[in-house]
Amino acid sequence: MGDEDGDEEKTFGETIRRLRGERGLTQREVAERLGINFTYLSKLENDRGERPGEETVRKLAEILQADAEELLALAGKVSPELRDRAKRDVQFARLLRHLPNISDDELQPIYRRLKITPPKK
Repeated sequence: MGDEDGDEEKTFGETIRRLRGERGLTQREVAERLGINFTYLSKLENDRGERPGEETVRKLAEILQADAEELLALAGKVSPELRDRAKRDVQFARLLRHLPNISDDELQPIYRRLKITPPKK
């Protein structure tokens, strides 16, 4: 999720603050719809405090009309299914640990096979 100038957003907070602004919503409006205190939303937008749970991130994505998977990734959330699979399958856990070292060219066939749009460079 990059901004209009082509610079990549680096944080969950920057992203949700930008999306909220684009939707013309106040922190209080979003917080009320999420069922959280607006001061907590302010902390999230400033990358302070504890990250929200997966359900809250998904609801936030819905409110902001954003891609839930992108927000979950920016929030550093890993699905419980992924965690469970890694716990019971050592080879899968090893694969996950090696993924950060795989080149973009090596990832392209994996993206194609899984029908995932690769990130923009």
